[in-house]
Amino acid sequence: MISHEHKCIFIHIPKTAGTSINEFFHPGVKFKVTPPDYERLFGWCPIRKLHMQHATSKQLLETGLVTEEQWNTYFKFTFIRNPWDRTYSDYLWMQKYSGIKGSFNNYLNKSNEFAEILNDRSTEKYLGDHLLNQTDFFDFEGKFKPDFIGRFENFENDISLVLEHLSINKTFNLHKNKTKRYSHYSNFYTNSRQKKVANIFKNDVSLLSYSFENRREGLKKIKRFL
Repeated sequence: MISHEHKCIFIHIPKTAGTSINEFFHPGVKFKVTPPDYERLFGWCPIRKLHMQHATSKQLLETGLVTEEQWNTYFKFTFIRNPWDRTYSDYLWMQKYSGIKGSFNNYLNKSNEFAEILNDRSTEKYLGDHLLNQTDFFDFEGKFKPDFIGRFENFENDISLVLEHLSINKTFNLHKNKTKRYSHYSNFYTNSRQKKVANIFKNDVSLLSYSFENRREGLKKIKRFL
């Protein structure tokens, strides 16, 4: 997403409060997959074969979605999220959005009922960008480094820093695409699921300093004393 009014570029990693951020910077705009909105960088670009709102830093520059001048002068920011929490949230969202009720394993493997939407880059149905490592969206050093990396887990504080930097005196109301889920992501995970996500998103785990927070075991211990 890009805002020329506020001179900022948001590198939108799926399931990191991006919908709320898009709506905040472009109030009243109804974002749709088609037709593509090149002014705000949202929707499916049939020429580049990508969802512009989920373009990586490299894609934004190398495909000409933003100019070198914009990249060098606009404030660039992104948000990251615990990979186990993000993956579980995305799995629930994807079932709701696509109508596909496949297994978590098939979703991670991009196979069976999920194969087409997670592998076929030729149409706007493609959702495989949701399963990229978050670290694929930006670099920590060099040309594709954002100016600010916020954490979903500390969203209110971190988004306030973004708004302060941009001199925006407006309250940010976080809108969550709520889906029916367990109270904490760890309740969904078996040991094998936990390890599989850790392996697929190993770069996120190591480079973003995330770990699996097992509140499930804590709940079991509490129940023993009730």
